[in-house]
Amino acid sequence: MQNNHGTKLARGNLRGMSKDKKMSRWGSEVLSVPVVSECWERTVQAESIVIVAHRSPDGDAVGSSLALHQHLKAMGLQSRVVLPDGFPSFFNWMPYAEHIVLHDDQEEEANDLIANADVLWCLDFNGPKRTGQMEEIIRSSHAFKIVVDHHLEPETFADVLLSDPVCGSTCELIYGLIESWGQLESLSVDTAQCMYTGMMTDTGSFRFNSVTGNTHRILGHLLDSGVNQSWIHEQVFGSNRIAKIKLQGFAMSEKLMVWPEHRTALIALTQDEMKRFDCQSGDTEGLVNQALALEGVEVAVFMKGSEEGHVKMSFRSKGEYSVRDLVAAHFNGGGHRNAAGGIMQNSSVADAVVYFESLLKEWMPV
Repeated sequence: MQNNHGTKLARGNLRGMSKDKKMSRWGSEVLSVPVVSECWERTVQAESIVIVAHRSPDGDAVGSSLALHQHLKAMGLQSRVVLPDGFPSFFNWMPYAEHIVLHDDQEEEANDLIANADVLWCLDFNGPKRTGQMEEIIRSSHAFKIVVDHHLEPETFADVLLSDPVCGSTCELIYGLIESWGQLESLSVDTAQCMYTGMMTDTGSFRFNSVTGNTHRILGHLLDSGVNQSWIHEQVFGSNRIAKIKLQGFAMSEKLMVWPEHRTALIALTQDEMKRFDCQSGDTEGLVNQALALEGVEVAVFMKGSEEGHVKMSFRSKGEYSVRDLVAAHFNGGGHRNAAGGIMQNSSVADAVVYFESLLKEWMPV
């Protein structure tokens, strides 16, 4: 299917096919369309392959980027990974992580790579706006652009859009791509570990509703391929700095707000408060889930001030309540039904909290 912008669309529940055209056992159903073969052919023919993901990269963004890079390397193809900014240190162990080009540190090199790419793989974001300062260079690049993503309402800026919002992670889609290309036998342990990390982190350690039987079938194959799941879990969740523990303790004891009648909890941290605890990338991860785990809470929000004068927000919910709708309506963001992110530009944390509280009667009635 092709839209009026020329983007080849592949959405929803289609099935992946390997080289012999058989139905995929594992991959997302979005991967059956002929454009999957074209993605491989374009990539093989390219002299310059660049992989990009969203700003403030999480485990799925880093994991899917490195998984694709590692797999292409195993198939004899060289690629570069460019991310808008840094990622939490507990992902530093991932193979090739030290060679990732960060736009905020190496802007000229990052821009040159994107501008001169023949094929640009855009992973784990539904529109260039989510790449921050890389947005314009991505839009203006003449590369053949391929989007692989699982967020709702994707923008059709690319040549190929492989979008499956039912899927729990982009890493799961990358696995499906490799299978659709008939290349699972070439799956390395390094590639599998990157995939496992992205799937684990984007599904709350496989707790979210997005986890399906298909997810677990893929996990079984990754484990059989040599993934050490307990070691990965220890790297990501088992190495906490003292300052991080103190920050999270402060957040839960001093900054937690609960509205029992609205079944809602919120944690908000200013830049000064985070600096007080030497906050580093990843130190606030998990706070919103801790708030959501409180008895009687169905919606949780985490807010933090940024150096640019904005307030970044993470939303989580249980059951059928859609925080994505709330974020889209009021906080210039999006995501999934039970997990979304937003931003209030040119605002203080205090003002953002007041504004959020004013919405409770409408969005979380008693």
